[in-house]
Amino acid sequence: MTAMRGVPLRLLAAGPGGYVVAALAATLSARLLPGPVVEAVLAGTMASFLVWVAVVIRVFAVPEPHRALAEVVVLAGVMAAAGGWR
Repeated sequence: MTAMRGVPLRLLAAGPGGYVVAALAATLSARLLPGPVVEAVLAGTMASFLVWVAVVIRVFAVPEPHRALAEVVVLAGVMAAAGGWR
């Protein structure tokens, strides 16, 4: 039963937290990629799915669930500060 202790916190970090990071990554990459706006948005959106998968893998690879949630929050904060939130 001790193995299941951190699962709800990890699910919170992986699900909604991963979505927030992926959405910020899509927005930020759409703003930074050169070329036509439509192509930049499409590329950013497709890349955001890979970002979400990477966040989920990282959340379940970290030994401590609190650290996993902290990493997701810090990553989202950095991406929002870099211009993903407007």
